[in-house]
Amino acid sequence: MSGFINAATGPQNDFAIAREFLTANLRSSWSPNTEVLIQQGSLETSVSSDNSATVTVNVSARIDANGHYEAQPAATKRVLQFSFKKVNGQWRISSAPDAIVLIRPVFDVIFHSYSVYYFDHSYNYLVPDLRWFPARASTATRLVTAILNGPSGWLSPAIEKTMPYDTKLAIDAVGITGSTAVVDLNAAALRATESQRQYFKAQLKATLTQLSGVTDVQVLIERSPQKIADFTPATARGAAYSPVALIDDALTQLAAPAGVQIGGTRSLVRELGATEFALTDDKHLLALRSSNGVYRVRMDQSTPAPVLVDSRVNLLKPAFDTRGILWSITSDGAASMQVTPESGAGVWFSVPWLAKYGIRDFALSNEGSRIAFVIQNKRSLAKVVVAAVVRNKLGVPVSIGNPVVISGPSNVVSIAWAGETNLLTLSTDAAGESLVESVPLSGVAKVVGNLSQGVSVMTADAGANVFVLTKSNTLLQFRGYAWTVLADRVTAAHMPN
Repeated sequence: MSGFINAATGPQNDFAIAREFLTANLRSSWSPNTEVLIQQGSLETSVSSDNSATVTVNVSARIDANGHYEAQPAATKRVLQFSFKKVNGQWRISSAPDAIVLIRPVFDVIFHSYSVYYFDHSYNYLVPDLRWFPARASTATRLVTAILNGPSGWLSPAIEKTMPYDTKLAIDAVGITGSTAVVDLNAAALRATESQRQYFKAQLKATLTQLSGVTDVQVLIERSPQKIADFTPATARGAAYSPVALIDDALTQLAAPAGVQIGGTRSLVRELGATEFALTDDKHLLALRSSNGVYRVRMDQSTPAPVLVDSRVNLLKPAFDTRGILWSITSDGAASMQVTPESGAGVWFSVPWLAKYGIRDFALSNEGSRIAFVIQNKRSLAKVVVAAVVRNKLGVPVSIGNPVVISGPSNVVSIAWAGETNLLTLSTDAAGESLVESVPLSGVAKVVGNLSQGVSVMTADAGANVFVLTKSNTLLQFRGYAWTVLADRVTAAHMPN
């Protein structure tokens, strides 16, 4: 058994070596891509007298046929059943589960994470869905199949389908010709409109150009090349490279050693007694939170005037999304959320599954189709969840989908997006010791750095630059190996978005 399990760690030539252990019938039907089990500890093997065996695996995570990574609860076990048959004097495996077993170091070498892209409801922004596949010749095929099969369940409320639902690959292979990935679809694709084909091609290009050497895509339908114009998705906000800090009653962009004060903010902060803020990256929209609530200010007007948009108590920090819509959320998950477009009245909605939790922090992804929460109830430590942001055709949020729990640190107090598919978390223990970790939406968290008395975390350049505000009002920057002081007397700090 150990020989077969070890051979199945090699996906080359469709697991050709592992198939040598199987009978002829099983060799053609065995489907090792159906499931991957990541082993923790040793295997337990038991052989019976009836030519069968069981292998018990301690499983830390599993990956399904579509590349979804699922961390498993501690002490999860799977029992795999095998049968044997003697063929021409040699024992062969006659039945086996459609799965392979990998230890973590082997998984880390063979498998890579890829973003499978879908469009939001407005068909403006591409939304990534993180998947895990082995890096080999068939990876392009699995990525296109994943696009056609649709997004992960939790993300689907935020996503629009671009092709007819019965669209499949005409042949189960995506070829690479030079630097072009060639995708041949079945006849169902003929029903797609010209716009749908453009969107689908944009999905393909964003997804497949992650593969080494691929720079373009060609779409065929039943072997007939299609002339499809390029469509360029919108670019999300959030490209800021340094934080903005509230220092001495004024907002300062910390882009230079001394920082650059943002004009007009001191009088606004003092007038309102603001202690928290949000700012769009073009500096046109400002939100300020004081004891009276959240105000919005149009800084591009000749005389900026604050407008109270949410007067509730226990409001968390305000936040703008990539469309300039202002989010105001209370720490009480049972309360309604308010989103205020650049023009028009605020929109209110409740999130039923949040009702039994308190909210410590939240963060919106750059394209605005996903939201991460740090939530906690009276009986549990804080945990991190991510959910889809459901918007109408105008891009205004109308609800939040069901959550998926992100495996990683506990006792989290602050969270930020670090690129498309990673989060940064700041957790603090009872002694005040803080830990910053990089947490993929699916995968294993990695420690960034340790410090004392952390309050909030933020990042630029997809996590390349990490900043933490401490209880002593000091803003620290992590420079790869140590924390350095970026600014003092900081009341609040955030990345403009």
